[in-house]
Amino acid sequence: MKTKSTLLFLFILLNMNVFAQDDFQMWVKLSPEIRLNIKNTIFEFRWRPDDHIFINEDLNIARTDVMLGVNVGKFKIFSYSKFDNLERSWTGARVDFNTSFLDKKLLVNIQTRYFFGLNEKSAEHYYLVQFIRYKLNSKIRAGILSYGKWASEKAFNQGYWFVGASANFILPYHFNLHIALTKDIFHKEIYMTFVRLGYKFKL
Repeated sequence: MKTKSTLLFLFILLNMNVFAQDDFQMWVKLSPEIRLNIKNTIFEFRWRPDDHIFINEDLNIARTDVMLGVNVGKFKIFSYSKFDNLERSWTGARVDFNTSFLDKKLLVNIQTRYFFGLNEKSAEHYYLVQFIRYKLNSKIRAGILSYGKWASEKAFNQGYWFVGASANFILPYHFNLHIALTKDIFHKEIYMTFVRLGYKFKL
């Protein structure tokens, strides 16, 4: 147990050198999520009541996300709509692929999302998200988060692509916590702390 805890600490510490720099931006993304699975069906509902990104003192973006999906083997397919405080709104699709290796200790999740704007303020865009996590024990998983967002009409290197160390914690009463410390590949001064508190239950 001591070895596993040390490994987790060192893994997260890889990104902590950011705080030694004088010139950087630290974005913070808070993303609480409620997940509902309906027993004996393939259906799944997810709601993020306040997906919030704090960019600087003058700009923070608050968003509400609604997802209705189906589980098909190792895939999840969602109808995904979202609305933010800048009067923008989108609808689109999300596809997840989940698999595991090493006796289910190494978990891999790959997500793609594409959104169409519902008004003139809302540009089309897409996401590519990958999680690679190793199960240290029944409660803790450590790994790498890759989180990218791109506008459809712009060049790939004009988007944002955050990569860094992450950890997942299984908490009591159906809660879970995901945290990550990431750096943007295309903008050397931008970093993001990612925090998601999830609640999962079945009906």
